[in-house]
Amino acid sequence: ELSDANIVVLNQNQPNPFAEQTTITYNIPQSAIAAQLLFYDVNGKQIQNVNITTKGKGQLNVYANDLTNGVYSYTLIVDGKIIDTKKMVKQQ
Repeated sequence: ELSDANIVVLNQNQPNPFAEQTTITYNIPQSAIAAQLLFYDVNGKQIQNVNITTKGKGQLNVYANDLTNGVYSYTLIVDGKIIDTKKMVKQQ
């Protein structure tokens, strides 16, 4: 039986680029103790930190109300280890 329940996954946000809202999907294994998504601006300055408390498949909606147009990155950290980093583009 195939299963990805114990694999950490960070997917590309959809849609990308986005104007008003985008969704990031991920999978956090049941064995994970702590997980968080960190958001950075184009200069590498951390602008947001979101703790993920639910295990399994999940999603985070990002709203662009307070974001200027540009490139941002988001990094998934699980149990203190950087898992993956993706870029997202905010445009009008």
